[in-house]
Amino acid sequence: MTVLTTAEGKRLSVTFSEIDEKGNIIRENERVNKVVVDQAALSNVKELEDFAQRIIDGE
Repeated sequence: MTVLTTAEGKRLSVTFSEIDEKGNIIRENERVNKVVVDQAALSNVKELEDFAQRIIDGE
């Protein structure tokens, strides 16, 4: 999962695989991209970005 800041806003990119009950890969390296419009999700993204910045700043 990656969050990118683009001209459209915060873009969420998710890469995943689907595996059956026997461990066989049904779908591999599938991707979904969405612009985040949900305000609660945007608030969570902001909180994680702030947390990452504090790590960088050495706080």
